[in-house]
Amino acid sequence: MRIDPKHFNAFLLITALIAAVLIAVFTLQNRDNEKSAFKKKIFGQDSLQTLWWSNVQDGDSLRISDFRGQFVVLDFWSNWSDASLGSHKQLVDFKQQYSDTLEVIAASVSLDSTEVISYIQKHRFPFHFVAGSRYFSKLHIPGLPAQMIYNPEGELEHVFLGYPGPSQYDSLRALITNGKEQ
Repeated sequence: MRIDPKHFNAFLLITALIAAVLIAVFTLQNRDNEKSAFKKKIFGQDSLQTLWWSNVQDGDSLRISDFRGQFVVLDFWSNWSDASLGSHKQLVDFKQQYSDTLEVIAASVSLDSTEVISYIQKHRFPFHFVAGSRYFSKLHIPGLPAQMIYNPEGELEHVFLGYPGPSQYDSLRALITNGKEQ
């Protein structure tokens, strides 16, 4: 089959557009599948609560299970992620509102301790800042920020991937509120 030269450029343009649309669709579909697979895996094995997390500020270690009786947000973040900063600002409000029932463990990703300490000094967030790169890589977490929400019994309740905005934490508010009523 031969294409008339006067139609060749239009043919190339249409072919390129179709290819670009197909690539975008399959990329988005793959990303959604990756997130779903991660959530399924993390709920299936949930060993994070017993792992030791190295505190950036003092070198001490802590575990999620150290905070039994409280809700714990394990937050994987990095200073190059604007979404991480937006999420932290929202988590500060929650931490202030539910100070007696909520702890936040902020696990830094791809940062050295001086970068984390600079971030801590700049923002003064009331979180436990720990090194998280090793576990982030080991778990194949598909992006930042990523939060795992643990109930007072130490069970994984919810996983957030990304930060679309403050409404994301409506389910956290409901969990904490329902937990206080019991």
